[in-house]
Amino acid sequence: MYLLINDSLISLAKAFEKLEYPGIPFQDAALTSDSKRYIFQCCDNDDPPPVFPFTVLGLLYSQERECFLDPGNVYHDLRRRELIPKPGQTAPLVFLAEAARLVSRYHYRCSIDMEKSDFRLKIPPNGASIAFQRDLLCSILTGSYPHKGLNLLFESGFIELFWPQLFKIDSVSHMKDYHPEGNGWDHTMQTFQYRKQNDLTLSLALLLHDIGKAETSGPVEKPFDGHAELGAIIASSFMSHLDFSPALIRDVSFLVKYHMLPGALNQLPLYRTENLMDSPLFPLLLELYRADLSTTFQGPENYYQACSIYRNYLRLKANPFRKRQLYH
Repeated sequence: MYLLINDSLISLAKAFEKLEYPGIPFQDAALTSDSKRYIFQCCDNDDPPPVFPFTVLGLLYSQERECFLDPGNVYHDLRRRELIPKPGQTAPLVFLAEAARLVSRYHYRCSIDMEKSDFRLKIPPNGASIAFQRDLLCSILTGSYPHKGLNLLFESGFIELFWPQLFKIDSVSHMKDYHPEGNGWDHTMQTFQYRKQNDLTLSLALLLHDIGKAETSGPVEKPFDGHAELGAIIASSFMSHLDFSPALIRDVSFLVKYHMLPGALNQLPLYRTENLMDSPLFPLLLELYRADLSTTFQGPENYYQACSIYRNYLRLKANPFRKRQLYH
């Protein structure tokens, strides 16, 4: 949540003990409370109003009056397909971050050609702190169209500079018989289009589920053998670098490690899978598997079969006598 404060940063610092200072334009301070992130910008009455990178960001909401304010007359830009850049000198990092957030959360698109513009990052810009990177990634992943924001960051060079582990996914070649959508990056982006909920844990797992493929060197017939287990390790390292919570890292690593297991449920004995199906994360694992499978030619049959096996297990779990019969 972005908050424009009619006061000084000194007053804001006195009001909140755990205030953070990102040190980039439009983000004078930040605060995390109850798992929510608040971004503050201070604006004094004597100062000119802030100039945001895009016109639609000029729409304000007054909590006191419970209504929207449109000092820049940008109402008609809200329905446009293209984002309208605001005249002024905007740092490339800020421009990219706000564009990525907007296209990920709303219907907008950003038509600037990154290859020809000054907004393509060639060296790491100042201000991209770990907190900034984490907040940006969370904002994108919890939007309705995360693939649009992630592709924008990819084209700008941001991902190559700051998240090289993710960038390597683009080097993964897929056999068209299994993944007609393209290489590893294209496949990962397409999985988001089959996601039914904007849950951060699931979204991180979708982003990272194949991150191990670029590091595997299996035989020709199984080139990505072991990528799930290796991917869980790389995903954990990636999230630790961005200072995600240990609980979230643990949950996402679990999903990445076992993201292929639902497809093998019908081949594995119960004693090898019951601990996994007992996990409260198993419904999310099924959702991850469904989105992953939906990008292929294989169809949804294996997903429905996995769901059926899981439902049967839950019924058996509620009847210990019937469950014991399966082991004899």
